Amino acid sequence: MPSESGSGLRIDDTARPLSPLISILNRISFLAGKVYEVKNMAKPTVAHKHHVLVKPGGQIPATAPRLARDGGPYTQRGTTPNFNIFFENALGANGPVLADAVLANCEQDLAALQNVFGNIAIPNLPFNVYVVTGDFGAYHATCAATELHCAAFDGSNRDLVRMLMVAEADEVCMAAQGVGWNCGFSNGEALSRILATEAYPAQLDGFASASAWLNSNRDDFVNQNDPADTNYISIGCAALFINYLRNQTGLQFALGQIVQNGGQTLTQTYQNVTGNNDDPFPAFADLLNTKFPAGTAANWPDDNPFPI
Repeated sequence: MPSESGSGLRIDDTARPLSPLISILNRISFLAGKVYEVKNMAKPTVAHKHHVLVKPGGQIPATAPRLARDGGPYTQRGTTPNFNIFFENALGANGPVLADAVLANCEQDLAALQNVFGNIAIPNLPFNVYVVTGDFGAYHATCAATELHCAAFDGSNRDLVRMLMVAEADEVCMAAQGVGWNCGFSNGEALSRILATEAYPAQLDGFASASAWLNSNRDDFVNQNDPADTNYISIGCAALFINYLRNQTGLQFALGQIVQNGGQTLTQTYQNVTGNNDDPFPAFADLLNTKFPAGTAANWPDDNPFPI
């Protein structure tokens, strides 16, 4: 008879006969071990990729995202038709101030996003927005997740927290729209930043990405997406290209036109809005080279040097 082992014990017909009581105990121990294995297998630990807005080299907390019942403690500051706003108690007196700032603008910020996306339906509302300690930026669990965590930084900048909320809420809009803007890829992350900057233009400081691409090998992230939302080189290329479509002489498409005619790549977006079938990357790269020669250090303060 084949042997069975569990909890370090062995049952074998060829072994010396055991007393009935010991045999029963061994068998119980073996079965208990199997039950324990099944329970462990029922809830495997799965690595999770959060969708984030971070500064270069920044990271979200290792335990993110924390639900209110697991972290905090949090206080719910207020509600609107589409938002529940919370702050982490550890923020002290800054918590209510920052939460109130988000409460004051969240509905108008969402209305502006809805206008850009063409008044699409957004599932899983309301948004649950947590203003939390830290200077990491913002995150949510998936592109469609409506639980948003926004860092307070030093606790004094209300518009920064509002901008972070828009940057994560617009990714939920992308997921609901489903035309190709992927918040986990370079095209969607770039659009996220542009939409947030549109709402709060003074808050891009530290999050600008154009110079990272200009100071790199200038690889093509127009015809292909980078499947990452923290690579400032690929995000910089994508942000520059979206602003090229918006602001370069001869193009100058409205942001809503670009967003509503998005494609799987920025080349497809370009083709959708222009009606052309050419590859836009060479002309785009050559134009930027006239203002920012390759090999010369660029230190552009934002993501929009256009028109050139």
